[in-house]
Amino acid sequence: MSETLRRDTFKSVYGVETIKEISEQFREDYVKIKNKKNAFDEVSKLFQKYVLSITFLYSMSSIKNNLGIFRKIINVEGGIWRDTAKTTFYIFDVYQVVNAKTDENIAKKEINNKDMVFSVKDEIENIKTLLQYRTYPIAKNQTQEQVRSYYLAYILGLSTGRRFTEIFKTSSIRKKGNGYIFNGILKKEKTDKSEIEANILYLSVSEVRSYTKELREYLNTKLKATKKKTIKTATESEINAIFSKVYNNAIKRLTKDIIPNFHELRHYYTIEGTDVFRENGESDKDVRYRILGHHIKMDTTRTYKTIK
Repeated sequence: MSETLRRDTFKSVYGVETIKEISEQFREDYVKIKNKKNAFDEVSKLFQKYVLSITFLYSMSSIKNNLGIFRKIINVEGGIWRDTAKTTFYIFDVYQVVNAKTDENIAKKEINNKDMVFSVKDEIENIKTLLQYRTYPIAKNQTQEQVRSYYLAYILGLSTGRRFTEIFKTSSIRKKGNGYIFNGILKKEKTDKSEIEANILYLSVSEVRSYTKELREYLNTKLKATKKKTIKTATESEINAIFSKVYNNAIKRLTKDIIPNFHELRHYYTIEGTDVFRENGESDKDVRYRILGHHIKMDTTRTYKTIK
């Protein structure tokens, strides 16, 4: 299902367009019935209505993650229908499929990393030089600004380990004490944007700020011209839908198929950062949990256990 059709479907069924808005609507509806006795049919219909939203998502992994969002709401709000609700928003087959796929991907990464020579430090230095002297190759059907934006996104993903929409829209760096933190970190349990310590590979804070500003200015130009929107007015899901395919393909081309998509930059950042950012006595798992900004340590263990 296309992003446009998905949003239109959400709008017609729920009156809103995103899973985040739907989950907040669910919270309000659940609170109203959570202690309502002798209302099994009403409660069941309510749960079925919101489970339906999960079926319109992109992938099994997305389904699993968003089932988790509903389960967290249920855990926080409680009520006499909590156990029934938690069971409704847990689909065993989904978890089995996603976990099996995760194990398969981890095994592939470990095999590939053993045979692959890729220096994150050298790559970042090389990209910095290309950006400084504007010596990157440009195809006939491309503009200099377009290609430059690919390299900006590439170096930011590799150096900061931030997610796609964090780099493109939400994250920023500010001073805190003797160090710096990233604001606007996604996929935390808090409903507001969270923050983590800014651990940056082989770039200065000023370079990250400068590259981020330049990339977003280019994205703003594209959004205004084609969608009549800006980075501020476009939602995170819209940013992802509009730009992810283009920049995933760009990363694959720039790395000559070594790195297949943008999110994989986060894995390379994590592998390199485990050694670079390790504090005294930290295990691999602990340092990765800290620099990635995960809310749950199991996410770090399962998805980022690949070793250098």
